[in-house]
Amino acid sequence: MSGGRQGGLALVTILLVMALLTALVAGMLRSHQWAIGGVGRQIEASGMLQLALAGERQAVSDLRRQAAELSQVVHAGQSWARPRTLMLEQGLVRVSLEDLAGRFNLAGLVASGTAGTLSQARWERLCRSLKIEPPSLAPLAGKALLDPVQLLTLPGVSDAVLARLKPWMVVLPLEAGLNVNTAPAPVLGALEAVSPSTAQRLVENRPEEGFPSVQRFLAQPALDGLGTRSDGLAVTSRWFRLEVQADYQGRRMYLYSDLEIDALTQQVQVVRRFFSAVRERTPDE
Repeated sequence: MSGGRQGGLALVTILLVMALLTALVAGMLRSHQWAIGGVGRQIEASGMLQLALAGERQAVSDLRRQAAELSQVVHAGQSWARPRTLMLEQGLVRVSLEDLAGRFNLAGLVASGTAGTLSQARWERLCRSLKIEPPSLAPLAGKALLDPVQLLTLPGVSDAVLARLKPWMVVLPLEAGLNVNTAPAPVLGALEAVSPSTAQRLVENRPEEGFPSVQRFLAQPALDGLGTRSDGLAVTSRWFRLEVQADYQGRRMYLYSDLEIDALTQQVQVVRRFFSAVRERTPDE
């Protein structure tokens, strides 16, 4: 009987050891699979990154070739404004540019003197047109504005409010005027005495070749007698946002690059770059 019990215990021990070894092997296989999957994801991410950057290089090169023309006038009928789809070795990219000078420039909100007063009045009109109560700007006093996210320090500006404002605003150098050739209706509606319906007519009646000067823009019958000021307005731009949509092996990502054309050399610089899995909303959407 004792021998039988010992044999049974030995068999149980062997079975336990085999079960343990099986569990260890299974764990090692899972770890190996995870490792392979992790390497695969890294390779995939690297491929998408390279594809997006290839699209950026192409767009920067194209913009550089147009720099001389853009120093005279910038409008939506020019080639820079036409989205393009590129078939590259690594995959498919779609590139499109937006004129950032067509957005409301927040830099004026912290400017002193007449420029600051005018900018604040236009800001309040923009907020009201978007059904947002204009927040107090006191927390921004004495601060340099570098990014729209700083508006979250203002009372009443929540993440939801910032998301609503984001497509219409930007932080550019103070000298960057609002380009009346590319500004959407809500931003033009922030100008003095310009109603939403008037702003919409201004957009619909914009000449295909753009206005050659701010004076020609203000001379339109729709603005006659309204007293709209020329301060802070422009018909050109040196600042653009590039959107690159990269499709690689069934996956998609977005690259956003803020580009600036140097006023002296006309070289195109990448000022800021960020990646996203989700497409950003643009002012015309």
